Amino acid sequence: MEELIKVPGVSGFEDDIREYIRSKVEALGLKPWEDNVGDLLVTVGDKGPHVIFIAHMDELGLIVSKLEADGSLRIRKVGGIDDRTLVGRVVEIKTQKGLVTGVLGLKPPHLMTDREEMKKVQGWEEVRVDVGTRSKKETEKLGIRVLDAMVFKKDITYVTPDLICARGVDDRAGCAVLLDALEKLKDRRLPIKMTFVWSVQEETGLKGAKVVGFQLKPDYVFAVDTMTTTDAPIGGDSLEKVLIGSGPAMRMFDNAAIASPKLRKMLEEVAKAAKIPLQYGTGGGSTDGAAMQDFGSLMMPIGIPMRYTHSPTEIASIKDIENASKLVVKVAERIAKAR
Repeated sequence: MEELIKVPGVSGFEDDIREYIRSKVEALGLKPWEDNVGDLLVTVGDKGPHVIFIAHMDELGLIVSKLEADGSLRIRKVGGIDDRTLVGRVVEIKTQKGLVTGVLGLKPPHLMTDREEMKKVQGWEEVRVDVGTRSKKETEKLGIRVLDAMVFKKDITYVTPDLICARGVDDRAGCAVLLDALEKLKDRRLPIKMTFVWSVQEETGLKGAKVVGFQLKPDYVFAVDTMTTTDAPIGGDSLEKVLIGSGPAMRMFDNAAIASPKLRKMLEEVAKAAKIPLQYGTGGGSTDGAAMQDFGSLMMPIGIPMRYTHSPTEIASIKDIENASKLVVKVAERIAKAR
């Protein structure tokens, strides 16, 4: 998890994280391949129903949209970043000459003449990135160009020994689950065809998953992704509680899809038999599973409960992540047994 979180992979700019995951898959003695949009796939087995386990490897981030005369940078957001989380942050910009550090500065109250200005959320259009230069020419010498991607500098913290906190838990948690489950399943020779997919551009419209669904048209799809909990102090009380540390959740309903009732029954039976805690969830957002369901697959998102989604302080339980991996393995065994 920590290694995956630290590797950058802004949606549409996933090269680094894809190559990291590729190295992990190859270390298992397997040969992954890459499709035209950048998804990374590896298949184990070649007979029986086709089962896909998918997690997105892209993350929220920013790109350089303009170099200003004073050397600062303008930005565009990539994915659903809340403007409230932008200012006062450190970013790392991937350039042709290497990483450059920048700061999303905040106007000090000492320079404000209107007290109402202090209450205003600064929109992304107004934000500037300070890279320590005083001219456009100096900035260009650093190797910075328009369209260079940047990520928020990541600090990994443990709120408790079980709760990991960082930007990028969404969905490096799912990526870790797939790597762990793949290691456990690769030599089992189950009578099913399993494809593990690390997808691109989920945060900007489920683009990679659409390509996979169109190309492969699998029988089953399980999207392993984070799921916003409702147990945080500021979570509200309009939805049934999804509790961090209480097991993975079947994300039965969200803004883009209703999961398969047939798979709900199967996962309930599998989890009960394996004594894996299982929750039920509804809420907003969407998963790669929604895009692939359009191609006729039975689909179920396996949610890893997470607090403070799309913020710098996403929190998830290591225990939940481990149980999600166990659930993936047991689901594969169950589908194989049902043949």
